[in-house]
Amino acid sequence: MKILFLTNLYPPYVRGGAEYLGTQVVEELVRQGHQVAVVTSVPWRSVKKLKPELREEGGVEVYRFYPLNLYHYLTASKLLYPVRFLWQLINLWNPHTSHVIKKIVQQFKPELAISFNLMGLGFNVPRVLAVLKISHIHVLHDVQLLHPSGLFMWGESHRTLPMKIYQAITSWLFAPVKTVVSPSSWLLQEHIRAGLFTKAEQKVLPNPVPPFLALAHTKTTEAPLQLLFVGQFEIHKGVFWLVETIKQELKQRNFVLHLVALGQKPRVAELKALVAEDKRFVIHDIISQTEIDELYQSSHLSVIPSLCYENSPTAITKSLSAGTPVLAVNLGGIPELIIEDKTGWLYSPGDRADFAQKLSWCLKHPAELLQAGLIGSRVFADRTLEKYASDLVGSNVVEH
Repeated sequence: MKILFLTNLYPPYVRGGAEYLGTQVVEELVRQGHQVAVVTSVPWRSVKKLKPELREEGGVEVYRFYPLNLYHYLTASKLLYPVRFLWQLINLWNPHTSHVIKKIVQQFKPELAISFNLMGLGFNVPRVLAVLKISHIHVLHDVQLLHPSGLFMWGESHRTLPMKIYQAITSWLFAPVKTVVSPSSWLLQEHIRAGLFTKAEQKVLPNPVPPFLALAHTKTTEAPLQLLFVGQFEIHKGVFWLVETIKQELKQRNFVLHLVALGQKPRVAELKALVAEDKRFVIHDIISQTEIDELYQSSHLSVIPSLCYENSPTAITKSLSAGTPVLAVNLGGIPELIIEDKTGWLYSPGDRADFAQKLSWCLKHPAELLQAGLIGSRVFADRTLEKYASDLVGSNVVEH
């Protein structure tokens, strides 16, 4: 089957787990015999980037272009609100993207389109594909269709009048989507509650988990225990909250917390200053994916301290698959991934005392951590990339 895969970012341009998942799905679809072309954005360099540039990358045709707007998606955090507001208006209906997509469709002639994140390409893509009569599957990863930031922060209202207007617009733009796929029931229900995808076929398909090669060494219960945070060094990911909470609430020193930065790293210096001379923290701002995978396997516990509603964090699925249990915030779709007291532990959002109490318990019970890790790896053993890709393009997804 000829499949057009649309995503705002594609390596080497990445921001988080969704981009890595998209790459893995594309590569697996190619392995399964599909002909795949990727349409993605590229930062502005010259006027030439307005035209799609086609290159073959690992057996995949990749079209890269700069969607005409005030700036590229990756630079949003550096700009003032008025500029970002205008950018969002253009992103709702980007005529330049419409023109480019039509040309690519005429050239590639896909039988199916799959879209991941469209923020930065243009939310008019579903309407363009509908006019071209291309069957369209949209995969949800966050709440970017419900809030322009793509974030629901804990403790904030998500049903204000501006948000209702925004959701009404995105509901109309994405109405032509034939099938919507969500990694979690929570995320799907949030969209349905806001009026999106009410007429589309609705599927819940948990994210796949890559297999891990067994390490030569095994974990022990000896101190110091190895803890792990993998994610963006941003406020909403809770990494600053995590460090502050440990420094304020935890006197134990029988552990080392590895802080691994993903995507862009604008706050590394700020985090290093916060950590200061505390030897319990080790920051990894330059690290390969192989080294990250090794940390997932060698750690005793992964920590997910998000201050925003998460959908299905890759850090949780990778950690459990690698045999490492998790201590995570009880928000969004996270509880769907964890069997409480079996594969991990949940704490109340923003509750420093609750977090510290549960982390302290984990540090005192290393044998229980090892057992929870074994259970987690078994639970996630059948969530293969091969099955995910087949279900995504086929009809074997369990209906919600």
